[in-house]
Amino acid sequence: MKKFWLFRSNLTNFESYHQYDNIKDFKKNLWDFYLLQGLWLLENTECEEVSIWRLTKRPSYSVKFKFAGKVFIQRFVRNFDECFKCKKPDVTFFRGGFPEYGRLTKKNPKFFGIKLYLGASKRKYPIHGGIYDKILIESEKDIKKNCYPFYKIGVPNIFQPLNLQKKYDICWIANCTQIKQKGQEYFIEYISKSDILKNAKILHIGNKPEVGKKLCDKYDVTNIEFIGHHNRFGVNEALNQSKFGLVTSNDVDGCPRISTEILATGTPLLIRGKTRLLKYYRDLDCVKTFSDNDLEKVYKEAKKNYEEMRQKNLDALEHELSLDNIMRMNIRLWKE
Repeated sequence: MKKFWLFRSNLTNFESYHQYDNIKDFKKNLWDFYLLQGLWLLENTECEEVSIWRLTKRPSYSVKFKFAGKVFIQRFVRNFDECFKCKKPDVTFFRGGFPEYGRLTKKNPKFFGIKLYLGASKRKYPIHGGIYDKILIESEKDIKKNCYPFYKIGVPNIFQPLNLQKKYDICWIANCTQIKQKGQEYFIEYISKSDILKNAKILHIGNKPEVGKKLCDKYDVTNIEFIGHHNRFGVNEALNQSKFGLVTSNDVDGCPRISTEILATGTPLLIRGKTRLLKYYRDLDCVKTFSDNDLEKVYKEAKKNYEEMRQKNLDALEHELSLDNIMRMNIRLWKE
């Protein structure tokens, strides 16, 4: 594979890392795993060029990072059809499942080399059509014909273990603008019925904290500290101040990125059975899965084994959860 393309989104708003025009600052502040995999390919394989395609309302332009005779290009275009002016890639990764991708692949399917599709939420399969070689999924419950698992981990330059004092028992990260899929009411109601969880120190991070506070008033729950939105460096610090990270998403949600970001900090993960996550992660000794009815039992057992789970998590970051291992597993599946 000499050339790798990523179509990241059909959104025109920019992410925080787009402000950087030098590779050092870009790598330091990059929080997106999908772009990180492009940098990894340049640094660890024979790949010589990576192009990231994003839409913009401005005139088309590019930002190029060159190193070791290789190039990482962010191409901002007003229409994705501009890609046909470039030399075709060997592998193209379509992230998000947007309708523009379907039109592109139908227009010239051979142009894009090996075509990988990773959708999101309701678009986990190509509902907008399109011609793809492999459909990537993030939970075994979604496997169908021509589906392959996709592995990821929290971006290591941001999500990493820190030697901090534990101030909280549980760090719970869930935006309250997504209350229909993140499980906020489920968890807060569950706390109200559990003496063990009523006595836990719980930190909530996410937007619209007033929504969570209203739910706490509704169920007479008083032990959750709501601190609102934090940037990713702040989230990493909060997770490192907590014994466990908690994910309560239901099966309406996609595969929450926070699940693997929690693990990247060395913080053991408690995750709801309904939440999408590959068995590869659930089988780790630093991960405990709970059903809707047995969270108290699972949490109580995890508390007893916290030190062991923490060490297992740190060990996994050197092996199963290392960026090198995650990327090599993905590449093997792409080449099958």
